[in-house]
Amino acid sequence: MTGMLVFAGMIGPAKAQGDIFTVRAVPVDKTAETAAAARQAAITAGHRLAFERLVDRLVPAAQKGKVPVLGPGLLEFYVLDFSVENERTSAVRYLAELTFRFNPEEVRALLRSSAVGFAEARSKPLLVLPVFEADGQVPRLWLEPNPWRAAWSQRPVNGGLVPLQVPLGDLTDVAAIDAPGALAGDTAGLSAIGNAYGAGAVMVTQATLSGDPLTGGAKLAIVSSRYEQGRRVATTRESIAQQADETERALFARAARLVDAAVQETWKQQNVLQFGNRRAIAVFVPLRGLSDWLEVRKRIDGIASIQEIGVTTLSRREAEVQITFVGDEQRLTRALAQRDLFLSLRDDSNWELTLPGAAGGVTEGAPRGGVAPLTPAPSPAVPPNPAPATPTPSTPSPQ
Repeated sequence: MTGMLVFAGMIGPAKAQGDIFTVRAVPVDKTAETAAAARQAAITAGHRLAFERLVDRLVPAAQKGKVPVLGPGLLEFYVLDFSVENERTSAVRYLAELTFRFNPEEVRALLRSSAVGFAEARSKPLLVLPVFEADGQVPRLWLEPNPWRAAWSQRPVNGGLVPLQVPLGDLTDVAAIDAPGALAGDTAGLSAIGNAYGAGAVMVTQATLSGDPLTGGAKLAIVSSRYEQGRRVATTRESIAQQADETERALFARAARLVDAAVQETWKQQNVLQFGNRRAIAVFVPLRGLSDWLEVRKRIDGIASIQEIGVTTLSRREAEVQITFVGDEQRLTRALAQRDLFLSLRDDSNWELTLPGAAGGVTEGAPRGGVAPLTPAPSPAVPPNPAPATPTPSTPSPQ
């Protein structure tokens, strides 16, 4: 099969991850002279709060000042529909949780017309290993008390572009890695637990407490290291002081929110859609059959930075396509990796897009939780490891 078949509209921004534009569980609580008036006030407030959450999800902090302020009537224009859960009413009060589905095309048009940079690519899950250490004590990951792990486990889902996941802490997790191993960046341990949870990366975040939270004036020194493919790729440091009348639990919860926000902000900055930088590259796709091609098409569908796919040739063993996208190859590689598609340069300097298990690609059975490196090289995020054995009495105590 030769020629050029172009699949536009089916692939790209028009269908880019509609769930990204859905904001769930927006709490509303309004009181008015009548129940009907309270309900209307609550729905109006819900529109505003949902839009603010959507902006927080998509727009980096430096760009938020450019977002237009919309009145209630205009806000409704950008909403496809909304649903109501946990509704409670009285004669003068209305409480509920609302879910809003925003119109992706209209929201994009609003942001672009106001020159607002925004991201849409959703990351694979980031597995969080919270290690707690107090003055003079042994670092703890699985052992209690670990208020740092508790804060991460109890935090509400934020709906950001980077889903954060905390391990269960069961016997398999305990056998995979302990606190010293996590702090040392043990490649095998981090790979084992990351692979078990299908994570694209693992973040070891260590909180060291100084002072007594019961008497006030406590401080947290937080060091968070992100590991991809067994390699440490970034480290951040935060120092957080206890506020007046802030409990220990509230201190750790606030610290977790700050670290979470920093993770989301970094991802948004790295994945802002660059509409002014439109380009096209020829890509070869090795296949084992038609099912591979259909799977590649399915995974590409909805990647916001890809605007068009043109098929130049298609056989049972290989497809040659032209990918038109916005941004650069590094961002395209990262976006494809979130769908387990690995873009790399071949020895002949041609681009190749591989599906795990396809000819020339990642071997069958490679972990699907991987993130391809930003320098093109089709390798999974973590090497396959056998499932860790259940600990025996001789296994070291968890930390």
